[in-house]
Amino acid sequence: MYCFREAAFEGETFSPIEFLEECQGRNPIAAVHRDLEAFKRSLENQLVAIIDKDYAEFLQLSTKLRGVNTAVSSLRDPLVQILDRVLAVQAAAEAMVGRADKQVENIRGLERNKAELALTITLCEKLDLVETLLQITTPNAPNNTNGDTSESEPDEDEVFISVHGDEQAVLLERVAKLTVELQHQIAQGADVPSVQAEESRMTEIEHTLREKLEVPAQSLPMTFYFNLQAEFATEIVPDSFYTREHVINVKNVNHLLRSFVALQEPSVPENMVARLLVQPFLDTVITRARLDGRSRGSCEGLTGIYSAIVDFVAKKLSAVLKLTVCQEKKNGVDLLGRGVWAPILATLEDKLSEIFVAYNPDRIYHNYAASMAFLQELEGFCASDTAQERFRATAAVFRTKWDMDVYFQLRQSELSQALNSAFGKRPTETALLADVIDGYLFPVAKQLELATLKCFADGVHLEAQTPKFVRLCLTLLSDFVAYWATPLAAARDLAAAKVPALFPQVNHSCIASGEDVFAVANDLHRVANHVTTALSAALCARLAHAMPTDEASVVAKDLLDDSLRSLRDLEATCWSIAASVVAEDCMKVLPAVRTIKGQYQMTNKPAPSTHSPYVPTIVKPLETFLAKWGAPLRGDSAFAQRVLFETCAAYASLALELLKSAAELEESLKSRKLQRMSAVATPDGLSDTDKMRLQIELDLQELARLARVLSVDMTPCEAFAMMQREVAT
Repeated sequence: MYCFREAAFEGETFSPIEFLEECQGRNPIAAVHRDLEAFKRSLENQLVAIIDKDYAEFLQLSTKLRGVNTAVSSLRDPLVQILDRVLAVQAAAEAMVGRADKQVENIRGLERNKAELALTITLCEKLDLVETLLQITTPNAPNNTNGDTSESEPDEDEVFISVHGDEQAVLLERVAKLTVELQHQIAQGADVPSVQAEESRMTEIEHTLREKLEVPAQSLPMTFYFNLQAEFATEIVPDSFYTREHVINVKNVNHLLRSFVALQEPSVPENMVARLLVQPFLDTVITRARLDGRSRGSCEGLTGIYSAIVDFVAKKLSAVLKLTVCQEKKNGVDLLGRGVWAPILATLEDKLSEIFVAYNPDRIYHNYAASMAFLQELEGFCASDTAQERFRATAAVFRTKWDMDVYFQLRQSELSQALNSAFGKRPTETALLADVIDGYLFPVAKQLELATLKCFADGVHLEAQTPKFVRLCLTLLSDFVAYWATPLAAARDLAAAKVPALFPQVNHSCIASGEDVFAVANDLHRVANHVTTALSAALCARLAHAMPTDEASVVAKDLLDDSLRSLRDLEATCWSIAASVVAEDCMKVLPAVRTIKGQYQMTNKPAPSTHSPYVPTIVKPLETFLAKWGAPLRGDSAFAQRVLFETCAAYASLALELLKSAAELEESLKSRKLQRMSAVATPDGLSDTDKMRLQIELDLQELARLARVLSVDMTPCEAFAMMQREVAT
């Protein structure tokens, strides 16, 4: 052992001067020098040992690797040959890939040429068709032989064929589509010479249209645009003389809508429907007087307003809204969202903004539920999933108008206050004095059932608020459990300690007697049954809108399990206290067992043949309790067993004390040679103590019979078995 720590040299901040000063302060410098020399030799020995070990391993490894160089040299030549072959194959593969790339490039060039040729052909065909529809002659066409230039020039009516009805709508759509497509295809083929060669024909078309229609060059489709607007307005809003008999021509409207889509102006028909058709109707229907109905501020007329709007849309636009052009998202017209819903929302915000105000939970529920049902009815006009998604996205702003957080807070305050106001209220005397209990006794239990069911009832619950209402329901159950947990725990501890007059020490207004504990147990049992049946079913029904029914049932059970377990635990606590109270009542009769000694000791009374008259009164309190409060315990004998076992233990203590006293007296008399006096001859030849044992045996048999009537087997009771053994001797 050295005078210094061996680890002192390993520190990163080792200082020789500080080290020597520290060692010299504890030991002489000669001793320090001697220990340092010894430590140095130890380190040298360790280093030599490590070198010897590494050198031995090196020798062993070199022995194992002997001959490896020869083996590697023998394998080098074959590997070099294989490498040459691989490089040759790689070069051949690269050459083949290069040739394949050239072929692919040639094929791609052919495909490009083919696509350019197809584009040119399509462009020429459409140019020919547009020239035909517009009655434009090409520059290469022969002139009029009579030299009448006025007849060869098409007049203004010849540029756009004047037709009516269906033909005009079809022509408008066709010309609009072709014009836009030509412009797009010419722009698409900007680098294709054959397409650029046809640009002169497009220029000629534009020149002819500018001369004959006097349209600015930069807005070629505007003539069609204005014609489409006029035609569309005529279709949806005719002259007032024909208004009553007017029915929208769906076929014409379909062509017109497609024309607007082709011109990339879908907002025009949307705005026209909103401004010319929907808004005038909304101005007559959405009024404050109609909203109020019979009572000002009641909003009872909101449902009627929504119904009138749905009927109007169904009558006027249902067939139009089913058109494919109204269902498509990319190349379609959003008549339902922007033509119908947009003016509805704007009018509601402007005229009936009070329907969004949250101050009365019943009223806001009515307004919100009616509005969501209205949205569902409008959504029914969507004939495709794409249209539904588009409408839901458009109506998303409307859903945010409702402050559902405030609504939930109002409902939470309402239900919590209703439950809190019932805390501390006792059952009525009439209910407690009834012979049979068939319902709740404490008002708070009934209020809890109503409040938890109301969380998921129609008129209160909203699907969007399901998680919050679930939490509220669980909070109400938790508050109910917390209210009873403390006094019941105190009563249980006092009952276990056999404290006399325990209920005044509980210090709770609703736990003042055994009857109160019985009533709480009854209510807890009924609340637990309510949770497993009605409440679980109501919660499952609300969860079923978001998941399959089977899964919703499992989730509902999981959510309520903790609350149900707490209720069951409290119920078990109540029955435990009740068992102690009933057992105490049963034990009040037990002192009567001492009368057996007076009946047979030194009385020369014949041996007993029947049980004592006090035995039936032992179980009378239990029978009375079960007759009134035993409905929750029906089919479960554990409660009666506990009461009888506790009573039997006290009975055994008194009976054994009695027999012991009698036996001691008998022995005392024997010692004084007065045996003949203490055991006067009787026809059966039994002593007084034997008669007492026989009487107790008959009493035990009667007690066992009465227990069997209550579905309790006394055999497992240790006190009962001990008594049987005692009287058998």
